[in-house]
Amino acid sequence: MVELVYIEHPISSHLLSHLRNKRTNYYNFRQSLDRLSYVLAVYLYSSLNKKEINLKTPLSPAKGVIITNKVVLVPILRAGVGLLKGFLDLFPEAIVSHIGIYREETTLKPVRYYFKYPRIKNKKSIYNIVLDPMIATGGSMIDTIQQLKNRGLKNIFVASLLCAPEGIKALSKAFPEKDFKIRIFTFSVDKNLNNKGYIVPGLGDAGDRYFGT
Repeated sequence: MVELVYIEHPISSHLLSHLRNKRTNYYNFRQSLDRLSYVLAVYLYSSLNKKEINLKTPLSPAKGVIITNKVVLVPILRAGVGLLKGFLDLFPEAIVSHIGIYREETTLKPVRYYFKYPRIKNKKSIYNIVLDPMIATGGSMIDTIQQLKNRGLKNIFVASLLCAPEGIKALSKAFPEKDFKIRIFTFSVDKNLNNKGYIVPGLGDAGDRYFGT
């Protein structure tokens, strides 16, 4: 079951406008995307499990907390790499998995060419966050989540700048089970896809604009 979580914040709206603007050059695009990754990270990390601990400050004993989840970040190559910075800076203990998927130009179907996931015994403690700036047709995201599901993983969250309604519909159809919840954190659900599978109004090709290619 897919659950959409909208993030509304003046800073995110401001930065997303920079990304949408075709006049934004690649280094300013990269800077804005990096900053937005911090906003996404704060919201997604808010539901991490924690436990109370005893500690000592320089002055006295005190109570503190530690995070008990194993966090695994799964950026979809290559554009997903653009969302890593905020997540890693805020929680350096996170493990980084990678999945490589490209979209075949004529069929728009996803083609997976690489997947590396860590070996962690206690699967219930794993907090998986899939990173992809845009969910367009939903094909790449569906394939990624299916790979995680095949490994018996259930705590799956998605960080995405914006989505197309067609992609959300495809994800909901692919994963209808109520006991398998996917929470998608996003800033916007845009109008639709064009005949080439790009989100409209969108922001163009996030990977090309982030890496300057």
